[in-house]
Amino acid sequence: MYDLIIQNAQILDGTGKDAYEADLAIKNGKIAKIETIKEEAHQTINAAGLCVSPGWIDSHSHSDRTIFTYPEQKEKTEQGITVSIVGQCGSSVAPYVDEKGLIHPMSEYLEKAAATPQGSSAAVLVGFNALRKAVLGTENRAPTPDELEKMKALLRDAMESGAIGMSLGLLYVPGCYADTEEVIALAKVVGEYKGLLASHIRNEADGLMDSVREFIQIIRASGCRAVFSHHKACMPWNWGKVKDTLALIDEENAQGADIYLDVYPYVASSTILSARYVPHQFHPAGVTSVLDMLKDPDICQRIKAWGRETYNNDLSWTMISLCPGHPEYEGLTLNEIADLRGDTDRMETALQLIRETDNQVSACFFMMCEEDVETVIRHPRAMLCTDSASAGSSSHYHPRLRASFPRAIAQYVRERGAVTLPEMIRKMTSLPAHVYGLRGKGEIKVGADADLCIFDPEKISDKADFVHFSLPNEGLHYVIVGGQIALENGKATGVRAAKVLKR
Repeated sequence: MYDLIIQNAQILDGTGKDAYEADLAIKNGKIAKIETIKEEAHQTINAAGLCVSPGWIDSHSHSDRTIFTYPEQKEKTEQGITVSIVGQCGSSVAPYVDEKGLIHPMSEYLEKAAATPQGSSAAVLVGFNALRKAVLGTENRAPTPDELEKMKALLRDAMESGAIGMSLGLLYVPGCYADTEEVIALAKVVGEYKGLLASHIRNEADGLMDSVREFIQIIRASGCRAVFSHHKACMPWNWGKVKDTLALIDEENAQGADIYLDVYPYVASSTILSARYVPHQFHPAGVTSVLDMLKDPDICQRIKAWGRETYNNDLSWTMISLCPGHPEYEGLTLNEIADLRGDTDRMETALQLIRETDNQVSACFFMMCEEDVETVIRHPRAMLCTDSASAGSSSHYHPRLRASFPRAIAQYVRERGAVTLPEMIRKMTSLPAHVYGLRGKGEIKVGADADLCIFDPEKISDKADFVHFSLPNEGLHYVIVGGQIALENGKATGVRAAKVLKR
C-alpha cells in the first residue's frame, strides 16, 4: 500500500517538457510510481484539472536566520517552496564571534541546524562577509597574511561540513572593504571543493557594468560555477543595461564558464536603509561602525550633499518596511516621513532614522522597471527567488517574502506571456536543483524525493502587495514535503518533514 496517491494529475516534470496526464504514488518520502495506478493508499488526492510539479526551489533566500526561531517556515510552504538556498549576500549566520570573542564556525551551525526539523528544506552558503567579520571585525582595511589564512581555514571548515559554496555581499559592510584579489583568494578555496559562488555584486546602479566584470574576473580565477544574485539595474537612468550585462554573461559562458542568475518578480528591492543612503565612498579607513561614522558632521554633510545631487531631494521611491521604535513610519515613504517630521532635507531624515534605530531600519526601494525584470526572467539561465526569510514577528515586509512564486506564474506566464508554464516551472525546479547540486530534487521521476506542488495554472496568483503584504496566495492547493502534506487548501499544516541539506 502506498502512503499517498495523486490521481488524474497534469504532470509538469520540471524539465521544461509539456504536461502529461498520469497518477503519481508516494511511499517512504519518495516518488514510487508514475502511471495509471489501481493500488490503494492511506491518502488520495484527486488532482483533476490541476497541475503537479516538483516542489519549488527558492534560489536566493535568507531563511538561515529563522530556521531555529521559525522552523515551520510557513511563508515558504504557503508559496510552494520546498527548498531554499540560504546564507546569501555574504551574510550567513555563521561563522560569528560571540560576546566573549570566541569564533563559532559554520560546522557548529550546520550540526545544530541539521538536527532541527523544518517545514521547508535549506542548503547553506557560507558568507564572505561573515568570514571577514569573524576575523577582522568591520574594519576598513586589508587583512594581514595571517588573517587571510584564518579566513581560509574558516571557509574550509564550512565546505568540509556541508556548505555548498560561498556568497559575496560586496555592497555591504564589511564585504565592501575587500578588494578583488582578496575575494579571489577565498574563491579559489571554494574552487578546491568544486563549490559554487553567488554574489550580490558591488554595485547594481551606476557601477553595474564594472561590478559585473569584477564578478566575472573572480569566477575566471576560481573556476567555480557561479550565480549573479537578484540580477537587476537600479534607478531609471540605468534601465535597459541588463541587456548588456546578460550579453557579458552569455559571452563568458560561450567561452566555457558556467554562470547563472536569479531574479525576484518585483520592481522593488529591499534591504537596510544604510546600504542605500550611506555609500561606501564615504566610509573612512578603519571605520568599524556606520553609526560611529554618522557622528562625524563633515561626513554627514558630504553624504547629504551627494544624496541631494543624486536624487534631487526626492526619496518617494523608498518605503520604510521596518523601523524599530517608530512603527508609525512603517509603510510610509521617506518623503512622507520627512514631511511629518518637518525636515526639508529628506536625506537628513534618512540618516536620522539610521541613528535612531541603531542601523536596524529597513526599506523597500522602487528602483527597477518591469521591462528589465521580464528581460532577466526570460533568460534561459535565470532562476526564481524571494531574497527573503520568514516573516516571524515583522509587522511590514516586502511581499516577495510571501508571494514571489505564485506571482511569477501569474504575472510572467499568464499576464505578460514572457515564458511558457513548463519553462517557468523549470526555472523554479530542475534548473536550481542542477545549479546547486540538489540530488533527488527538482524533477518528477521514480525515485526522486516526494516534494511536490499541486496548483491550478489558471488561478494561481499573488494577492499580497506593498500595502496588504500579508494576504495569502490563491490557486495553490497542496504542497507535499518529504511525502507529507505540508499545505492543504492554501494553509500550512505545520508539518516539519524537511531538513537542512548538506553538500
